Amino acid sequence: MNTEQDILNKFLTGEDQAYTWIYNTYAPVMFSYGKSLGFERSILKDAIQDIFFKILCDRKLLVGVKNLKFYLFRTLRNRLINLNRRTNVPSNVTSKEESSPFIKVTILDQLIEEEERDALKNRIENLLNCLTERQREAISLRFIHELEYDEIASILTMTSPAVRNLIARAIKRMRTDGIFLFVMWSLILREPYQ
Repeated sequence: MNTEQDILNKFLTGEDQAYTWIYNTYAPVMFSYGKSLGFERSILKDAIQDIFFKILCDRKLLVGVKNLKFYLFRTLRNRLINLNRRTNVPSNVTSKEESSPFIKVTILDQLIEEEERDALKNRIENLLNCLTERQREAISLRFIHELEYDEIASILTMTSPAVRNLIARAIKRMRTDGIFLFVMWSLILREPYQ
């Protein structure tokens, strides 16, 4: 069984299957992370494609990378910030259309669960609205994307203790409505990247 580092090494030596594995593994989680930041689907897909195209054209960008997920998240965040600055279009975390991806199993399942999902989505949105944008991003990076505190600190350009405090304050705020809702939010955000 190949480890991520083995696959990364294969990619660096020119193996195209390794690139395919990296893309298929990380494009969906990058998309989910970008959704949690409030960016639109089309902007996210373009940013992710730009990043993977740049990596394919210049494999040396990944030389020395120890944590590929962290590198890709930081690169995506920087790319989205640059795109946002160029277009001056604010991200919209609470957009009804873009913030509630659903997994459609069958029409009957969808009809039965739609009302429950809408109610849960509204509770989750209310819960998240009590957080600052930075708290939402830190919570997403820590609990959905499972990054370490020092990695989050690097992405958010903060110190590791400051990130710990930020997340602790966010959790304290959310506790009034229960952490269960946060877990459900993480499942709702996992929209397939296609």
